[in-house]
Amino acid sequence: MCGIFGHFHRNDPHGGDRALVERMAARLAHRGPDGSGVQARGRLAFGAGRLAIIDLAAPAGPLSSEDDAVAVAFNGEIYNFRALRAELEAAGHRFATRTDTEVIVHGYEEWGADVLARLRGMFAIAIWDARRERLLLARDRLGEKPLYYAQPGDNFYFASEIKALFEAPGLPRRVNGDALPFYLTLGYTPPPLTMFAGVSKLAPGEMLLVDQDGVRAERYWRPVMDSLTEHGGVTGYDEAVRRVRERIFDAVESRLMSDVPLGALLSGGLDSTAVVAIIGALIDRPVRTFTVGFAGESDKFNVDARYAALAAERLRTEHRAIAVRAEAGLAALVPHLIHALDEPVAQPAIVQTAYVSALARAEGVPVLLSGDAGDELFAGYPTYRADLQLQRYRRVPSLVREAVFNPIFERLPGARFDRFRKLAARSRLDDATLRYLSWMQLVALDRLPDLLGVEHRALATGAYAALQGVIGPLAEAPRTRYFADRIAFTSLNLWLAEDSNMRVDKMSMAMSIESRAPLEDHHLVELALRLPLEYKLRRGDFKAVFKDAVADLVPREVLERPKWGFFPPMSGWLRGPLLPLVKEYLSPERVAAVGWFDPAAVARLVDDHVVKKRYEMWPLWSALVFHVWHALYISQDVRLDGPLTPADVIARAEITATGA
Repeated sequence: MCGIFGHFHRNDPHGGDRALVERMAARLAHRGPDGSGVQARGRLAFGAGRLAIIDLAAPAGPLSSEDDAVAVAFNGEIYNFRALRAELEAAGHRFATRTDTEVIVHGYEEWGADVLARLRGMFAIAIWDARRERLLLARDRLGEKPLYYAQPGDNFYFASEIKALFEAPGLPRRVNGDALPFYLTLGYTPPPLTMFAGVSKLAPGEMLLVDQDGVRAERYWRPVMDSLTEHGGVTGYDEAVRRVRERIFDAVESRLMSDVPLGALLSGGLDSTAVVAIIGALIDRPVRTFTVGFAGESDKFNVDARYAALAAERLRTEHRAIAVRAEAGLAALVPHLIHALDEPVAQPAIVQTAYVSALARAEGVPVLLSGDAGDELFAGYPTYRADLQLQRYRRVPSLVREAVFNPIFERLPGARFDRFRKLAARSRLDDATLRYLSWMQLVALDRLPDLLGVEHRALATGAYAALQGVIGPLAEAPRTRYFADRIAFTSLNLWLAEDSNMRVDKMSMAMSIESRAPLEDHHLVELALRLPLEYKLRRGDFKAVFKDAVADLVPREVLERPKWGFFPPMSGWLRGPLLPLVKEYLSPERVAAVGWFDPAAVARLVDDHVVKKRYEMWPLWSALVFHVWHALYISQDVRLDGPLTPADVIARAEITATGA
């Protein structure tokens, strides 16, 4: 099942609105192209759509226990369901299907809410306990699957995507001003916030208990970073390499279960190449791999495509590549992608994620494994090494730094010395939130008063306190000697779930593709969080323990390649094929009518980036995404021309095939 939705009424024992839930199912048909099913259970009506992956003959919709006391709607995959099934059968439970969903049904009968701790997988789950008249909702540990809810009056609505919630009559469509500073600085909103006032989302590892008395949130899992306690029982670097390898192989193998064709996203980076290599070692046929590049762009933006082709050749995969064409049709596509996101996420990589997902769907491969999360777990970004250098610089006595080195760094001329000026500025940051933001923010806090409209500038005044309330506890939580660890841990908890995973889920599901992330296996995550930074940044290299764990599998060129982000040529697109969107949605008239941004400030952004060709990509793209989203969801003065299909995307691309 790949989409869930429902309505619970607190005060009416027969108030669950089946017709509403059927409308929700229709709204999320892209998540469940193989059918949907709905049940009405008195106070609750709920349902699920089905993208058939396991037990293709199983029915769509919620599954129930024999006595109807427990029913489950489920989105995702439980990778250890066969072991759990054997345990439950030994305890006397009888199964009617071969699906992983039914394991949750009987698991709840046997263990109650503790069943969540036994599940290994990605999921959004709704469990109805008829005896208690209680609804339990849960999101997986790393946030691979989203789950949203709204609770106006006596009603409680939930769904895998926000757009389904607005099938509920009278649910207001208003901007959540409290979320805007998070969106502008980080590019996403942290839970429980969304950009919609009155709509919330579950955090990773969180469950909600909903009954007549109200809603209660609990965490059933939290990641713990502790590299100071004997490295989690790992006695040395060589053992760490062995343990990481075992965990990665186990995580990949568990995610190969499928009754339909399965493939992998291959970016040509270390993580995705390692996943593909391990798949190849575990199956007896060529791996089907997919990658994305950019037609007509310089090698700068096709580095990944080039390395992916090399990896595919060396690993003998059946490889398909799709190239995005920078043409007028791109401007017609982007609003569809922003609509698929539900709320604004300032992530330009939505474009290539949608394209490569469309390619896989067109090739008849509805399940893809990815290499997501490797950088957060094993210190794969230059930021981590740069902060380690900052930490060493901060050991210089502050009087010497301020009297000698910082003044010299600040007077160095030209862009090539910019990193020294930033080093001086960051060396003064004792606050964990500000130090994290200095590396991770898209729009600086001091720019918010200028960007926001006059009526909303108070949000800028309170932005630091709001951000500190979310970032501070995460950055302070790890037991480590290094702030670089704190950056990685905070990003794992926030960015991975609400930016990266949200992008992958929404873009892949828009194309009816299920994406699986082996490196987000919680057993691997727990091991990685116990390893010291010295095992990850070793001999001047990134991700050393990971590289050594897969060195015999991954081509040497990939092991030694420089880090390159999964990023499109968005800066140029905003001056070219996406300029019509900029002119339409960021016109002074529209910005003034929407009212959240200052029209003059946005006009300066457009002029600086488009005309003067200064680099203002992040604030400009963030403003554009927000205003397109507002037109689609809030003012609703723009309507899309039907649903986006894989064929629509493929028509705007170039495709090449190599390998078996």
